[in-house]
Amino acid sequence: MLMLDLPKYKTIEAISNSSKEYISFSQGTIKISGTPAPIKKHIQEKLESDSLDYYQYVGGIYSLRTKIAEKLSKKHNVLIKPEQIIISHGSIGGITAICLTLLKEGDEVIIPTPFYPSYRNIILFSKAIPIFVEGYIREQSAWKFDIERIKQSITSKTKMLILSNPSNPSGVCLNKEAIHELKQWCECHGIYIVSDEVYDNYIYEGEFNSFTSYVCNSDLVIRTGSFSKDYAMSGWRVGYIVAPEPLVSSLIAVQDGTLCCPSVIGQQAALFALEHEYLIADQINTVKKNRDLAWHLLQPLVEKKIFSFVKPPAGIFFFMNTTFKDSEELVMDILYKAKVALVPGKDFGATGLASSSIRLCFARQEAVLIEGIKRLLNYFKASSEYQAWPQSTSAVISQTGSQ
Repeated sequence: MLMLDLPKYKTIEAISNSSKEYISFSQGTIKISGTPAPIKKHIQEKLESDSLDYYQYVGGIYSLRTKIAEKLSKKHNVLIKPEQIIISHGSIGGITAICLTLLKEGDEVIIPTPFYPSYRNIILFSKAIPIFVEGYIREQSAWKFDIERIKQSITSKTKMLILSNPSNPSGVCLNKEAIHELKQWCECHGIYIVSDEVYDNYIYEGEFNSFTSYVCNSDLVIRTGSFSKDYAMSGWRVGYIVAPEPLVSSLIAVQDGTLCCPSVIGQQAALFALEHEYLIADQINTVKKNRDLAWHLLQPLVEKKIFSFVKPPAGIFFFMNTTFKDSEELVMDILYKAKVALVPGKDFGATGLASSSIRLCFARQEAVLIEGIKRLLNYFKASSEYQAWPQSTSAVISQTGSQ
């Protein structure tokens, strides 16, 4: 019998949701002000008709696929056609369809660690074998992606490589050279590469390089995306796949057998969001300010060598190393004593720094972020190190700069 394990953070999040006394930094969702009000108002108006009541095409509403294709084509200077877009049940629903379509029993899938934990279970119930490789290496002041380790992990059974770009949890963005080299290597060995790019708008330093431009000239490159982070729509469950045309009909057939069709309400909300892209700008700016605020407030714990971490150039997480070989016991103790929910690092892999680390999501309301970090400082008896607590993000930035 196939044995799957739920990532620990799912249980931790359920506990934190059981009472208002908890503050959650665990689940990777944008909790600033919720889904933008104009999106909700639009859907309320739609609910007055019957336009959301019935099945739609299993591959997604054509107008939404067209809009996504237009956006990606413009952003990445490439021609993406609507026929290459499939709307999925979040990015994870898309990756599930991809794995069920392309993998057979005994195939190996390379996953660079630390990695997003849902990949493991998707691969296992596709009857393939996840191969975890320490691909993200933390140096003194930055993370780097080690392509050579990825290459060395290949066997005759290797069928796929899955990674997130920007990375969850480290915030690493692959550079142009790495993306091109991975694409060339995968094509040379007949390996599919699946790039999960749900944080592609949360870029704070440098430029973002995507696998999207390679989908049009390779039969092996697939990219997924989502509306969960961009418009705080994680509950609406809308994602998408960008795939080579020869794969699309098979992917849609698998989705038909697993979903019937993606959420019609969610798709209409996503279409409205894309038609009003100004809705995302303030949210991204707020999350960046939160990153800078949280970075500043956590410094007493860094100075005490309780945490060690790199300020991420992208994404919505701090991935903080601790002195614990396995951070799960520490995370659970913080949960019950400080009422703060975090994620133990071994959810993201058992090799390298992962198991001794903690993930903290800083995409929260400012007051929640400040109160949660206060609790962490009190837990570690470090609150006396911090005499004057700033009342706002702007106060921190004016004191220290955004760095």
